[in-house]
Amino acid sequence: MTIMTNDLEEKVYNLQRNVLELHNLFDLNMAANQSRSMEDLLSKVAVLVKSSIDVKKLRFFLNNNGIFQTKNIASNSDIEFEFNGENAPFLQNPTDELIKVVNNDGSLIYKAFWNTYKLDELETKYIKVFYTEGNAFCVCSLSAKEDNTEYSEEDLKYLNQVFSCIEPILDKFIKTREQEAKIQDLNKTLHNLSILYNISQAVNFIDDLKRLIGVILDKAIETVNAEKGSLMLYDPSDNTLQVKVVYGLKDKKHEDDINNGLVECQKMKPDSGIAGKVFTEKKSIITNLGGNDPRFNQFSSDNNVSSLICVPLIAKGECIGIINITNKKNGKLFNKKDLEFVEALANQAAIAVDNAQLYELATKDGLTKLYIHRHFYFLLESEIKRVQRYHHVLSLIMMDIDNFKQVNDTYGHLVGDMVLKEIASTIQKMIRHVDIPARYGGEEFTIILPETAAVNALTIAERLRKKISEIEVKVDEETIIRPTVSMGVAEYPNAAEDIKDLIDFADKALYVSKENGKNCIHLYFDEKFTRYNPN
Repeated sequence: MTIMTNDLEEKVYNLQRNVLELHNLFDLNMAANQSRSMEDLLSKVAVLVKSSIDVKKLRFFLNNNGIFQTKNIASNSDIEFEFNGENAPFLQNPTDELIKVVNNDGSLIYKAFWNTYKLDELETKYIKVFYTEGNAFCVCSLSAKEDNTEYSEEDLKYLNQVFSCIEPILDKFIKTREQEAKIQDLNKTLHNLSILYNISQAVNFIDDLKRLIGVILDKAIETVNAEKGSLMLYDPSDNTLQVKVVYGLKDKKHEDDINNGLVECQKMKPDSGIAGKVFTEKKSIITNLGGNDPRFNQFSSDNNVSSLICVPLIAKGECIGIINITNKKNGKLFNKKDLEFVEALANQAAIAVDNAQLYELATKDGLTKLYIHRHFYFLLESEIKRVQRYHHVLSLIMMDIDNFKQVNDTYGHLVGDMVLKEIASTIQKMIRHVDIPARYGGEEFTIILPETAAVNALTIAERLRKKISEIEVKVDEETIIRPTVSMGVAEYPNAAEDIKDLIDFADKALYVSKENGKNCIHLYFDEKFTRYNPN
């Protein structure tokens, strides 16, 4: 009679358990259909399994580009875990069954793996791997039960039922997510193509190289979500690479000073560091090692570099410079798509730089980097036509270095060249963005001042004259040259009727300054020469 009672109680218990499991599976099915995301579904599954068979710890790992991460799904713990799927032994032989990862004595079968990724705290007993098209996308870790009893056959059967129920739904979520990712990638590709098209058009229409490079760097930084970028150009005269344009610095004044040539960045030889390797091998480098990459020590003194894309600028088969894109935002890493986009932009930048360098060779003086006489005349003609069209005015400054022949005769042409370069550099720094400086010939310079009346031109000329008089060119320990200039100013059309008269009157005003003590300014107006007195 006792045996019959026990059998009856066992049957009742099993029936009750089956009813409960069916009820739970029904709830799971309802929850699965109402879940908004895969994470939402996994959270509901975790709650259900914990309450049904008293699992102490249950964690889900989701595959993120080969790295499986917990993301705290259905867990109150602040600790997140992750592991590399390539190193996980339980992923080597795909199976739909639960995988037991402990020996009969409770010790871990894959102890080295658990220790490597510090997963001991999970106290894993069983693993369930979910696959889609043969690829693992989710791993469930199940610890011991709350009462530390072994999982019964009914427990394992129930877990298999739960996982079998959610597997096709998880697969659906994964495929939906993949489709959304493809759509997102397609949209990003279209966006990037649009940017590249706009940049290619800008190469044809923006004649200011540094502004164009700034646009290119801005788009690169924005698209790959980086902090800053720079462009380095190669100077064959001294075999060096030097940063010429920067974008994204926190110190905007320092950024502007670099881009305007007021601050010169340190030069580096193209035989060391990341930039040097990219330059010499003409191959891009992407690194996310930060300070752990020994090449950073040679590349930059900036200790805040955590990741870098470094791409060569190739024109006619030769490397003419480097583009650097630095630090992916939010601690993320640069990837292959980021590199491909920056390389595409670098192709446009290379075209722009090469065109600008050819233009500079054809239009600028090699020593002073100012426009040559022939191009100055062309630009002055263009400005006069603009004056005629819009009824504006312009002024012309002619200047000559005082006693320059004596400098050459006494100290040699190398020192004379140093004086010419210093004065040219001062002119470029002191004039406005719209003004056009040129080396007229020998030691003579000229500046076109668009939309500037003579009275304002005199103020600009005086400021420049004073600044040039402050220049000191050191010949040796005992000798310093302090050059001065004489200037002449004329205005169009109020004083001159055509381009020939404008140049002639400004030049004559210059020689009046020469004849009246030098280091001064004279204005030609109304057929008279007047010495400028700033007081």
